[in-house]
Amino acid sequence: MLAASLAVNGVVLGSVLLMCSLGLTLIYGVGRIVNFAHGALFSLGAMAGVWLSGAGLPFWLTLILAPLGVGLVGVVLDWAILARIRHRPMVDSLLLTFGLALLITGVLYELGGRNVQILPVPSQLEGIVSVGGLTLPIYRIFVSLLAVALTAALLLFLRNSTWGLRVRAANDDPEMGACLGIDRGRLMHSVVGISAALAAAAGVAGAPIFTAFATVGDKILILAFMTVILGGLGSLRGAVVAAYAVGLIIVFGEGYFGGQLALMALFLLVMAMLIKWPRGFFGEGRTE
Repeated sequence: MLAASLAVNGVVLGSVLLMCSLGLTLIYGVGRIVNFAHGALFSLGAMAGVWLSGAGLPFWLTLILAPLGVGLVGVVLDWAILARIRHRPMVDSLLLTFGLALLITGVLYELGGRNVQILPVPSQLEGIVSVGGLTLPIYRIFVSLLAVALTAALLLFLRNSTWGLRVRAANDDPEMGACLGIDRGRLMHSVVGISAALAAAAGVAGAPIFTAFATVGDKILILAFMTVILGGLGSLRGAVVAAYAVGLIIVFGEGYFGGQLALMALFLLVMAMLIKWPRGFFGEGRTE
């Protein structure tokens, strides 16, 4: 029973990581940007969910409005700041997004993020269900299904839309995409916006579980970066598999050996992947 319970929690954590790591993968694939502000956008989404809920909005509307608002913040940040260093070395974007993370976190601190807050679970998702003798919280099932639905929608949109064709072209061969007339700058505005919205959706969905405060996204960011490395930089299907692998490793490690040993095991796995399989699980990732 303990193993089954840990497996459920591992899938839930993996689902949250999946929503975050897809955004990181998209941003890196199209713009070659290592976005350290992604965890702060997760925190912003969680806090926005709490604020909107406190204003009397129902959970379902909060789950829509918070990602839309944070997605708009992402578009503005890319247009106003990230676009200015688009053609500069990757280390510049790393340092800049780290500074943006500190700025967003500081603003959240001033707006009440010092205190831990919990987003209430909607009444429709309260309670538990029993499946094969295993007791499962309904809300955690919902979070897992939400991650699967958003992932499927994103992958279908990438496969079947003109926007998705441009994203895939920019991801596979940026130079050739530019020769074909793809405006990488405008494309990046939409990519960063969608990535920020995914991070915010993860923050809102995770707030009833992980709570909401200014730095709640810091650990999620670390685990999401490990997910992207294991899956392969720029590989979406690699990120899907890696997200659940990381979630299960962390939860089972914490359950049987403690949190520090779980992180050590994950770091060792990431180190081994970087040395032996730097392109990730499916050999699709980039190594630059």
